[in-house]
Amino acid sequence: MAKPKQSAQRPPAPRAGQAKAAPAKAAPAKAAPAQAKATPVPAKAVRPKSSLPKAQPLLAPEPEPMPKTVRNAVRLMYAGAVFSAIDLIVSLVTAGQISTAIQSANPHWSHARVTANAHAELTASVVIWLVTIGLWVIMARTNQAGRGWARIVATALSVLSTLSFAEAVIQPAALVSKLVYLPLWAVGVGAVILLWRPATTDYIRAGRA
Repeated sequence: MAKPKQSAQRPPAPRAGQAKAAPAKAAPAKAAPAQAKATPVPAKAVRPKSSLPKAQPLLAPEPEPMPKTVRNAVRLMYAGAVFSAIDLIVSLVTAGQISTAIQSANPHWSHARVTANAHAELTASVVIWLVTIGLWVIMARTNQAGRGWARIVATALSVLSTLSFAEAVIQPAALVSKLVYLPLWAVGVGAVILLWRPATTDYIRAGRA
């Protein structure tokens, strides 16, 4: 017995006036929000702490305080420079009296010879006093710094100053010029005495160490 054919079921045809239904489109999937890329932060390299102790900076030794003997000796030396400058000025002011003193000591000399000797003596006096001023300042600064050789040089200069003082008193010159030599010689001797005091010696030895 033959099996009846099964008719394939078809969707009903659309009626007239009805639009064909558009096939349903699948809703687009929402894009996932982009995740902010985190910038990798490099980790700081951790240095291992050294177990060795840090080297302490070497401290410079404190300078030896200047004793009063050195301070007073330096002041006397600067005073000697001032007195030398005063004597230089006096020598220039009393230049006319040099010729008179030379003429009195040598009455048989001619006027030309007296004048020549007066000029030579004045020039020598100016040069000597300029050098003397410079030596006073140098001795003051070097002895203030505690130089041992400066004390020896100052002593030798004091001896020469004593000899010059004795010669200035004897030779013919203006009385004012002779009087200036006295305080100049006194400050030199006083400074040397202070330089050889025990406190000054300790100060010089501390500077050498």
